[in-house]
Amino acid sequence: MTDNSPINYKHFFHKLVEAVPLPTLVIDTDLQITHSNVQAARLFEAMPPLVGQQLAQLLNDAAVTRLIQTSIQTGQGQCGEFERASTGGAWKVQVTPLEHRKMTSGRGRKSAATTAKPAYQYFSVVIEDLSELRRLERVRRDFVANISHELRTPLASVSLLAETLEDVIETDPEQAQVFVGKIETEVQYLNGLVAELLELARIESGRILMNIEPVEAELLVREIMARMLPQAQRHRVSLRTEIEQGQTLVAADGKQIARVLVNLVHNAIKFTPSGGHITIGTRREPDDMQRFFVRDTGVGIAPEDLSRVFERFYKVSQSRSRANFIGPGGGGSGLGLAIARHVIEAHGGHISATSEPGQGSTFFFTLPIVGPNGGQAAVLHSQNIS
Repeated sequence: MTDNSPINYKHFFHKLVEAVPLPTLVIDTDLQITHSNVQAARLFEAMPPLVGQQLAQLLNDAAVTRLIQTSIQTGQGQCGEFERASTGGAWKVQVTPLEHRKMTSGRGRKSAATTAKPAYQYFSVVIEDLSELRRLERVRRDFVANISHELRTPLASVSLLAETLEDVIETDPEQAQVFVGKIETEVQYLNGLVAELLELARIESGRILMNIEPVEAELLVREIMARMLPQAQRHRVSLRTEIEQGQTLVAADGKQIARVLVNLVHNAIKFTPSGGHITIGTRREPDDMQRFFVRDTGVGIAPEDLSRVFERFYKVSQSRSRANFIGPGGGGSGLGLAIARHVIEAHGGHISATSEPGQGSTFFFTLPIVGPNGGQAAVLHSQNIS
């Protein structure tokens, strides 16, 4: 059965504008808004409806206004990109004249207006926020620059060592073995870097399956203490535990969380001078979360670095690594803390750090508690890191 009922074009046009995925306004020649969608209201942080308001009430940007007025005056579409000083972002603005013609009521006949030059009374203004695209582009550029730098240095060392080895391999076998050992060290670093890159890629893409189960928080801390004690002793750093009394179960993939703690303790050893102290601990938080922390008496982290330590490839000032440290100092790929952040957030926890330059640092993260008094059901399950 054919539906011959007349179409409500005003309602149809309103729904069409609402369906546009980008913030969209329709304005008249007086810059008054005649149609808008929800995305536009969100962009301008205004309560809908926007219809009936003057554009100047929402948009205080002379450059964008000039672009729109140019389209009104010329009857031609206009497009431009604009930096947003107020937010630090950028917009791409597309202005399109909307042809408006009136039809006569006689069937099959058109008014003279249909054959005359179109009169543009309305204009669509579509705004694309480029801020996220710009941020992702910066991330991509930084990633390429960082990985190029991380690969270039050990590759250059391997090349130089290989050339030197070729010169002494027959005349000085003992010295040749020294160069072979240095080459092996550089190759191990490269292998580790590639492994961490692949691990981070898998985590960010959600391709790593975690086995979430009840894990005893106190036992996990003691295991890490026993595992890292030989390394701490080798570098003449005291390693202690600070464990709240009682048995607490957390919802965690034990292997993944152990890896996070090992990374935090290793970093603490790296930047703590001989004679310093490192404490691994755990205690219950009031919001059914369990806190794990690694506290050291090392050189600390400057405030401008502290907020970025969990970014990929970000490394703090090399001045943190001092010659009188017994620990390995410096080095590292800058990926360990980024991996740790993804793992903890995938568990529903939070990771952060506090530091006082010259006094030491504390890295801590939280995990959900399971059991009768916790907020999580104590059941075995698996989930993807995403």
